[in-house]
Amino acid sequence: MTPISPAPTTEGISPDDKGNRFHVHVYAVIRVKVAIVAVDQPAAMAAADAIALDRGLAVRLTPTCPQMIEAEYADEVTGYLVDEIGDEDFLRSRSYGPDHAPDVSTSGGRMS
Repeated sequence: MTPISPAPTTEGISPDDKGNRFHVHVYAVIRVKVAIVAVDQPAAMAAADAIALDRGLAVRLTPTCPQMIEAEYADEVTGYLVDEIGDEDFLRSRSYGPDHAPDVSTSGGRMS
C-alpha cells in the first residue's frame, strides 16, 4: 500500500491568492467484515445490516491529516460478499447486490 502524502494546506491563503477554497465531500464506500451466525446467507446479510448499518457507525472513520475534516458513511451499499466460515476454498462464497438478490454478474465466487 502506498503511503498517503500530506495534502497541501489552504491555511493562510486568501481566495484571490491562488484560487478559491473548497470543502470536497468524497463519498467513498468502505468494506466492513462482520462475524454472523445465521441459518442461511440471506439471514446472514440481514443480521450484518442490523449490526453495520442500523446502529449508526459500526466502525470509527478517523481522519488521517489536518485537511480531512470529517468522515462518515455515505449511506450506500453496493453489494455483499458472503463467505461461509470453514469453507477455506471459498466454494460456497456468494456475491449479492444491494437488495440481497444474487449477483448474476459473478459466477458464485468472490467479488474481485
